[in-house]
Amino acid sequence: MNKFMTWLVCTISFVMLTTSLAKADSRQLLSSFRDWDAFVMKTDAGQTVCYIISLPKTKTPGSLRHGNPYVTITHKPSREIRNEFNFIAGYKFQKGSSVRVSIDKQGKDELFTEEDGAWAYDSKQDDGMVASMKRGNSLTLNARSGRGNATSYRFSLSGFTAAHNAITNACR
Repeated sequence: MNKFMTWLVCTISFVMLTTSLAKADSRQLLSSFRDWDAFVMKTDAGQTVCYIISLPKTKTPGSLRHGNPYVTITHKPSREIRNEFNFIAGYKFQKGSSVRVSIDKQGKDELFTEEDGAWAYDSKQDDGMVASMKRGNSLTLNARSGRGNATSYRFSLSGFTAAHNAITNACR
């Protein structure tokens, strides 16, 4: 009887764990487009969210531990949000600092920071950055860590337009 109870508890725990993991990660890869991956997912509330994500090609200075930085562009149709730009640095930004954005070394823009994330100030800025990213070849983000270190990240925009088109079609 003891072995049966142990087996039953382990089986129930495994089923509950795998069910909750499957529910928590309902994202589906639409496709990979060179340096960008496009995903669609359903939230627990049944809302559809589409996003693209990319990792930096270069991180400077090379002597620092940078965490795992990435950039996303997200559509949340049920909330009427499109082209939401987000940069996650993997470390906390210096309080009160901003992230400088340049596309093909032109058009300096700034993002506000909070903890380890940086965002555009409004949807007009999001839309402008996405339009520039579609025309560009590289995106550079310059930031300052909580310890005061200046950091820089260069992202390739190869595949950006195709990935953006994929999430736009998936989240109509």
